[in-house]
Amino acid sequence: MNVALVPYNWLRHVQPALFGAAAALLAWWLVLTLIAVAGGPWPVAWDGAVFLGALAGSSALASVLGHAGLARESWKQRLAHGAITVALSGGLAVGGALLGGLVATAMDSDIDAGDPTLVSLQHRLAAFALAGLATAIGPVVVRKGRQWAVQLTSGLVAGLGAALVWHVTSYTFFHDLYLASAGAALTWGGLFGALAWGVPDALYTGWVRVLKGGRFGERVPVDAPGGGVRERFVGHFPRGLDLWLPAEEGVQELHVSVAVDGDQRYAARGLSLHPTVVKRPMERIDVRYDPRRPAPLETRLRSGDRIVVGDGQREVELEFLMLPKEEG
Repeated sequence: MNVALVPYNWLRHVQPALFGAAAALLAWWLVLTLIAVAGGPWPVAWDGAVFLGALAGSSALASVLGHAGLARESWKQRLAHGAITVALSGGLAVGGALLGGLVATAMDSDIDAGDPTLVSLQHRLAAFALAGLATAIGPVVVRKGRQWAVQLTSGLVAGLGAALVWHVTSYTFFHDLYLASAGAALTWGGLFGALAWGVPDALYTGWVRVLKGGRFGERVPVDAPGGGVRERFVGHFPRGLDLWLPAEEGVQELHVSVAVDGDQRYAARGLSLHPTVVKRPMERIDVRYDPRRPAPLETRLRSGDRIVVGDGQREVELEFLMLPKEEG
């Protein structure tokens, strides 16, 4: 995953899901290939546990390596974190799946959970759930416990969601365990990728650029190099402004500012009595300065918002964008 190729819109939430689904599907194919070609270098009774362990390990690995790629971690860090993730998540998932089989056998003494032909969901649900929880263990350790509750919940949801897709596909729609296992792999990797760890906002920074006017294309970053609170001022005052625009285009000496707080939330503040309008689809917000108020009016900014400033006859259009920090 490359942050320069991930736009700051709703698609960035889909990217980890696609990455995880692809990794889990590849793991599913490798397990089936080993079983078909080599007969499986493990006892037949372990087929289901190895399958779940492969899905857990690959989904966890995709989440960790995807984030490592976005954050530009070194190859040594990626290899170390990847090895830890696969060992913990994959190994614990295999153990959890075997433990789930023992639980199913204990609850129903008439069955043998080690029988590979036993594919009823009521006897495999515990295995899916425990393997799902194991999926999150590796990433939680690598990420030093950050958002551990979210990741554990995501792993459990991924395991149970895969179990549901596996059951419905095999018993309701296609009656084909081959397609059912493929659907379970896609669901497992996709859900864990989407829920456990998204593309962080910290990889992006806000910019203000001139979209319409004599200084078309001129842009300045809003965020401070070290993060934290900062405010960028726009106008035609000759000294000290962050983005200078000519007075001949209707811009006042101090017309508008764009600020960011410590939580990387952006806002536009109107500093002039002249028109200052923030536009976005289906919304138009006038933030021109109201002298009756003790502080300037402001509104939250989202990537793609446009700020129109002028004197009522002439105007300049600015655009607020979220871009990867690497593009700075």
